Amino acid sequence: MDQQAEPAPSKRMMVTKKDGKRPSLRQLTYTILEEGQTEGGWSRVVELALIILIVSNVIMVIMETVPEIYGKYHWYFGAFEAFTVYAFAIEWAARVWSSPEDPRIGADRPLTGRLRFALRPMMIIDFISFAPFFLTVFTGGIVDLRALRVLRLLRLLKIARYSQALPAMLGVLYAERRALLGSFILLLCTVCASGEVMHLVEGAGQPKSFGTLPDSMYWAITTLSTVGYGDEVPLTRLGKLVAGVTMVSGLVLFAMPIGIIAKGFVEGLHRREFNITWSMVKRQPLFEDFSVEAVGQIVDLMGATMVQDHTRIAITGQAAERFYLIISGRARAEDETGAWDLEAGDMICEEALGDAGAYAKTVLARTEMRLMVLPSEELRRISRKYPLLERRIRNEVAW
Repeated sequence: MDQQAEPAPSKRMMVTKKDGKRPSLRQLTYTILEEGQTEGGWSRVVELALIILIVSNVIMVIMETVPEIYGKYHWYFGAFEAFTVYAFAIEWAARVWSSPEDPRIGADRPLTGRLRFALRPMMIIDFISFAPFFLTVFTGGIVDLRALRVLRLLRLLKIARYSQALPAMLGVLYAERRALLGSFILLLCTVCASGEVMHLVEGAGQPKSFGTLPDSMYWAITTLSTVGYGDEVPLTRLGKLVAGVTMVSGLVLFAMPIGIIAKGFVEGLHRREFNITWSMVKRQPLFEDFSVEAVGQIVDLMGATMVQDHTRIAITGQAAERFYLIISGRARAEDETGAWDLEAGDMICEEALGDAGAYAKTVLARTEMRLMVLPSEELRRISRKYPLLERRIRNEVAW
């Protein structure tokens, strides 16, 4: 049969596969532990419970250093510590056990795949959060691990799993690494120059403080950073002039990296208002049957945003600059042919696939919505690389 004679596709994507099977225990465990931010229900409950447990545990670690409190409630501190480490250990073991549900892990052998999963940075942090306790128990207290008790404060890092702020900050540091390296080099040059000048100006009069270049550089870094301990100060007028110029230079030099990081951090949070995970993208009908490598590239390109009820996402006739994929929530689309509802898995602004296209419909959010966002130029580029994506989008929109 000629495909051109087939009826036009409906407004909904027709690529969803529904086998009707109930998820296995391992699949359910993986979904609850890894997809709390998007799945809702028990996933969200478990996520919030773990966050509360992490914060409460850190508070307990801090409060037990107060003798008056610890002496009166030491039994409760011990019981809560034991409960915490067992909960964290069970969580860690469940994550490792269910990790083959991630196709990137399941593609390996069960043992090597789980080992690779356990060596991820966040999994190592999870392991460190409870391992010293069990090591103390298993050795019967023979090994003195009092110095490792400070590692319990690292449990606070576990909360980074549920927050986009820390990954965003690390992403900014990596993205702006060249600018930050340039700022550091400029700062180092200024420390050396200021130290050398002060050594020449004050070295003869204050050999103990400025008699060597390392001593002068120490003064320079404390002055540039505006700490100013005051243990080494210039006495001559020329020395005071050099100190003044160094202080002003420090304000400028330290403001540069702070501004770079702050700008990148704010832009990153605005661009991605919730975490886009690999499995989140893989579950979307639009990306079914895509390879692991393809999904990984799409995750890197995708931004994310949240819109409130009654927000206009697209307006008929406006330039189609962005493509959206609904993660959660509902919207209403309208054009000259009528109106219809959109929900999770549907596309918005498919017209962005065309060059210099315009939106053919108006889309209004009916609830709070989470949306994946892809700029039109990125959408066209990734579509040329993966023709299946282009075919699926073109089947959805009338050209």
